[in-house]
Amino acid sequence: MDLVTQTVLGAAVGEAVLGKKAGNKAIVWGAVGGLIPDLDVLITPLFSEVDALFVHRGFTHSILFAFLLAPILGWLIYRLHHKSVNASRKDWSWLIFWAAFTHPLLDYFTTYGTGAFLPFSGYRVELGTIGIVDIFYTIPFIIALMVIPFFKRTSLFRRNMIISVLYLTTFYLAGTVVNKLHINTIFKKAFVQQQFDVKSFKTSPLPLSNFLWMGIAEIDTGYHVALYSNFDAQIPQKFIYIPKNKHKLQSFENEKDIKKLIRFTKGFYHINEDENGLYLADLRFGKMGISENADFIFKFYIKNMDGNLLILQSKKAKKMEASAFTDFINRIKGI
Repeated sequence: MDLVTQTVLGAAVGEAVLGKKAGNKAIVWGAVGGLIPDLDVLITPLFSEVDALFVHRGFTHSILFAFLLAPILGWLIYRLHHKSVNASRKDWSWLIFWAAFTHPLLDYFTTYGTGAFLPFSGYRVELGTIGIVDIFYTIPFIIALMVIPFFKRTSLFRRNMIISVLYLTTFYLAGTVVNKLHINTIFKKAFVQQQFDVKSFKTSPLPLSNFLWMGIAEIDTGYHVALYSNFDAQIPQKFIYIPKNKHKLQSFENEKDIKKLIRFTKGFYHINEDENGLYLADLRFGKMGISENADFIFKFYIKNMDGNLLILQSKKAKKMEASAFTDFINRIKGI
């Protein structure tokens, strides 16, 4: 998820694990431990555009990484604070372990795909139950972390508040799984009503909340895509057809990087051309807005440069216009 969410989650975990002994230092080091997995973005510029997609949320997001990081960073923190904080090296190691472990655990519930089993398997976990930004998950952490530093580390209120927030957000996360199962049922009914010959389908939550979803039905030639809000009065009626246009990739289909890019999309991709040339769009992440003309969020241009394949992610501004944002909020409210 976004850096703010991962920071406050790590900070809350730090407080829950070691707040009684370390006070606000536990919050700070929990935040650090929660951010470390995303430091992989510092090395992604060393890789090609395609390889960088797999480096991010790669080994630093694996189950193994937290086990390797915890004793090393735990020892360093212990050496730094052992004179002022009555916490053992094991205490600090547990704090870092849980802060670093809950980061990828949360990411497993998003759509991007996370290398949970590296280096033993390249399979990327993608449960797709929560958006990369979800204010209903993040805000409780922010409120709690603004309040508890003003209370003594031994305060019962401080302890109860952070534990309550962790229970609340965990319950919300579990609720996103239940909601996705409900959304899948809704879209399956809509596909049958529309008489689509569905080969496979995917549902993805859109940003800000867990209440607006995109459903994608794959057929032989392309995809039928629609939005659905939990507040809609009826199942999706209007679907937009997006052709796969696989034939446009014919001259590149045997290229290794093209195969990697398609693997990243989990097979949900659209090929087309615009004023900048041939591109491949990852449909799982939707568009910058709800209109048909809005641009795709994940879009990669494919070029032949003197006989060499060049794939570049679109650097076009991703800022959503105010009117498009208003339309998006209104769509969450339902129709």
